[in-house]
Amino acid sequence: MKHVSASYSCSCSYSNRVKRLLENKENELNELAELIESERTGSSSSGERGDCCGLAFNAGRMEKRADFVCENCGRAFFRGLFLACGSISDPEIGYHLEFALADSDNPNNSSKPLAAEIRQSLSGENIFLKSVKRRKKHVLYLKSSEQIEDFLYYINAEKFSFELMQTKILKSVRNDANRSRNFESANLDKMSRASAEQLAAIESLKSSGKFESLPKELKQTAEIRLENIEMSLQEIGEASNPAVTKSAIVHRMKKIMKIANSE
Repeated sequence: MKHVSASYSCSCSYSNRVKRLLENKENELNELAELIESERTGSSSSGERGDCCGLAFNAGRMEKRADFVCENCGRAFFRGLFLACGSISDPEIGYHLEFALADSDNPNNSSKPLAAEIRQSLSGENIFLKSVKRRKKHVLYLKSSEQIEDFLYYINAEKFSFELMQTKILKSVRNDANRSRNFESANLDKMSRASAEQLAAIESLKSSGKFESLPKELKQTAEIRLENIEMSLQEIGEASNPAVTKSAIVHRMKKIMKIANSE
């Protein structure tokens, strides 16, 4: 329970960071729109932020459908919608972004068409929301880290889009390092067990008096192992006279252990 609470707290904290940035971004865009309005002499050119964007943003904050008049209205609407009912997990914990749309008291359940329109609108930006009913809410969500990056970039939260990318890279590097360390550790454990078994077999041959009757090449291999318990089979082969391959040493060790285990 404590772990779940901590994860939830981290997710809320991260969501709040994103929302603070979006609120600041909206204020900056409003100031820019006012500056454009005060300086222009003709009609708005395509791409400028007009009053329609502010209306779209406010519609998002009220979780209502909005008409997108200019190309920036969609971004403004989804910024407002995320501020109103959106959340995002800390990427260090997992990848999850969602909108939790409340059910309407309207018997026609008008939140369903809104959820459908939201999905359709974002699909035009190649961002594909999934949908699930959770208690009394219609939840639209993204699980793909790439899709979350695209959405954050779309709503002008570029800082967090790039931060998520960086987190993914660092996690990948850490995971690769852990896999490599675990692989090396497993190999060392395997080598240690094999070496212990070989030493036990050689000591058994010595105590039973069979050691001196071993063929020359087996005796040499056994002596190198006794004197160099840390050596790998490859290194034992290189230390042999004449030098032999690792597979030859493996074959010799099997013979030594077979003789030790025989009557």
